[in-house]
Amino acid sequence: MHTRLLTLAAVALCFAVNAAAESIPTRAFFDKAQVRSMELSPDGSHIALTYEEGSEVRLAVMNIEDREIETFFEFGENQHVLNYWWASEERIVMAVGEVTGNLDNRGRPSYWYAADRDGSYRTQIYDAQGSGYQVLDPLPEDDRHMLIARYHWADEGVPKGNLIDIYDGELDFVGDQPVDDDMVGLIADNNGEIRAAAALKMGETLADRELRIYVKHGEDWRTLDVESERASPEINFLGFSKDNSKAYLSSNHDMAENDRNGVFRYDFDTERLELIHRDPDVDVGGLLYGTSGEVLGAHSSLGPMRYTLFDESVEKHREEAGTLQSLIVTFPDSDVRVVSTSRDGKLAIVYVSSDRNPGDYYLFDTESKQLEFLNAALPELPKEQLVEMKPVRIEARDGLELHAFLTLPEDKQEDVPLVLNVHGGPFGPYDAWGFNREAQFLAHHGYATLQVNFRGSGGRGADFERAGWKEWGGKMQNDVTDATRWAIEQGIADEDRICIYGGSYGGYAALMGVVKEPDLYECAIGYVGVYDLPWFRSGDGNDFSSQRSSGRDGREAFERFMSTAVGDDMEQLRRNSPVHNVDKIKADLLLVHGGSDVRVVIGHMERLRTALDEIGKDYEWMVKEEEGHGFYDVDNRVDFYSKMLEFLDRNIGPEAETSEAMAEAAE
Repeated sequence: MHTRLLTLAAVALCFAVNAAAESIPTRAFFDKAQVRSMELSPDGSHIALTYEEGSEVRLAVMNIEDREIETFFEFGENQHVLNYWWASEERIVMAVGEVTGNLDNRGRPSYWYAADRDGSYRTQIYDAQGSGYQVLDPLPEDDRHMLIARYHWADEGVPKGNLIDIYDGELDFVGDQPVDDDMVGLIADNNGEIRAAAALKMGETLADRELRIYVKHGEDWRTLDVESERASPEINFLGFSKDNSKAYLSSNHDMAENDRNGVFRYDFDTERLELIHRDPDVDVGGLLYGTSGEVLGAHSSLGPMRYTLFDESVEKHREEAGTLQSLIVTFPDSDVRVVSTSRDGKLAIVYVSSDRNPGDYYLFDTESKQLEFLNAALPELPKEQLVEMKPVRIEARDGLELHAFLTLPEDKQEDVPLVLNVHGGPFGPYDAWGFNREAQFLAHHGYATLQVNFRGSGGRGADFERAGWKEWGGKMQNDVTDATRWAIEQGIADEDRICIYGGSYGGYAALMGVVKEPDLYECAIGYVGVYDLPWFRSGDGNDFSSQRSSGRDGREAFERFMSTAVGDDMEQLRRNSPVHNVDKIKADLLLVHGGSDVRVVIGHMERLRTALDEIGKDYEWMVKEEEGHGFYDVDNRVDFYSKMLEFLDRNIGPEAETSEAMAEAAE
């Protein structure tokens, strides 16, 4: 008897040692990015790159000849370089703002700084706190200026074209633009000339929109006449052909229903607007450019990137099209993009990523056709141990097709413990194929992940997004439930080992999941979630609701969004709030929040905890006081995901299996 116990212990110890040798540390999945972006200088001699350090995103400048970092720029705690531009061969302009959480995708660009690439002559040139901005063209041929649109309160938010001096910040108004009190955007062509503009008049709801597009012919501004099949179409500029004779736009104006944004081309000579591409499943993602800056096609994505080259562009630019195709073939099952080129087109930076690749940057010599590896986003993460993310299609209970992504542990296809991971937003954001830290982390530890783009998600047209309006806890939640049941019916998920998790809106959906389906999920993890909809609707003090005190426009924007997308029926909102329905919850709970969150204030978690305490319902919780909307500090992320893993192991993982086996043996 003792011998057998010793043998089993020895085998268990051996397995633990082997597993530890093969296990990827949690930190490797959630570590800071070594590089987030790269941009070639106009003359191709240097590369500007952003990277994470502590709570910051800094910018560095690398000399291409010797691959040495010449200088770097830092701005202090929680300060991120949100964007940057080579304004000349020597000078860089950086937009810097505070970001307090890794789910805080807005950022707050408060200041612009400019400096020479060697770090000298660094100065603040713009304070954006009193006005917004839009960079129209960095004007690299102009050593003194950039072209921007300034949205100033004194102009009632109407953008005005300005040249900004990149040494002293002085502004010089550029007067040639359409006159329209509803102007929302200006667009410059490749020569730095304002050639297009958009005006938008909002009504009482988000759907009540009047869009006007202006284009410039010679010296004259004209309204672009668009015959729309829709009451409020979407039209967005994508870019210009290299010679500026054509403009490319994405739009859904020709689809009365079940729309998707396709690529349209406007010819300034013929004044024709024509559809040249539309993906059968999703909105177009953007344009494909050659190494000289010519438009060659468009891309979209349901799984790996779909590349569509335009026949006319291929015919005129065969060599560039061939080069792009060769790059795509070189990296199969990956997303490949030319993200930056030198002025002469001889050098380019190519970015490659996939479900098993967090992102690699290469320097491409367009003459020798040679690729040279530059840097990886997460170099310590072993790609060979990562797994595939599979795009799947799921039919909702009302027949609507849903797109989702399934990530399975290595060599496990059936009866796997499943985590239903719900994205935030909910309106506009969406899950996409590619590297996902959480999915890979969970798969590495034996858990499948399913991410579903419920109605309301972006990327599939306006109708799909609007189908989620006022469906908090309703059809949006049903889509998540239907995706869960699909995984069970397919034999993928063990129906007794399913947990639901999400951040922001996803945190709301996780808790509503165990309210509406108490027997479907064993556990739920709410991360910086909204839990009290009546309070949210009334104004809970988050950064969006605080706009109500910033004037009439702020109040109208708040009320417009809340009335249209969330709803005004307080009793219905109460019925669809976790805080007011805790008595229906059977599942084990883990609640996580940042104490300094301004997007979803911690009061939501505190109200939920109070309600749970009142009925004696146990839960686990974690608060990091200094964190905002999602944890940005790596140590805090490691703490969170380590606690998540322990929680999952107890509820749907190895410990849960052991407990079940012991209970069966006792019987």
